[in-house]
Amino acid sequence: MSTLRGSDLLSEAVEPIAKVIRETLGVSPELAEATSVEITTLFAFLWGGQVVYVPKGVFIQASKLHQKIYDDFTGRNHHQVATKHGVSVQHVYTVVKRMRLAIIARDQGDLFPPPDDEHA
Repeated sequence: MSTLRGSDLLSEAVEPIAKVIRETLGVSPELAEATSVEITTLFAFLWGGQVVYVPKGVFIQASKLHQKIYDDFTGRNHHQVATKHGVSVQHVYTVVKRMRLAIIARDQGDLFPPPDDEHA
């Protein structure tokens, strides 16, 4: 496991962050680097001097994969989607079901919301 000093960590983060900014937003390299420096400065301000664990982002990656699976699903192509994304057909069924439930929960209000603490 690699251990970086805080200043090394911030210095090494500038270029990858600038690259993402350039590719995502299509801005000039100068603007991307300046923004990246501002972001790393903010990290130093928020968490400087603290011991911080940085997770690998497995949940974010899984969420991206689930969204891709759901986007590729047409209703009759479970096997095709499973093959494309390297998962089982059962996993496609599970992801589609969870995504549908999440969309319903997001789009529909609760018919019987819990009472507010103020009125109880």
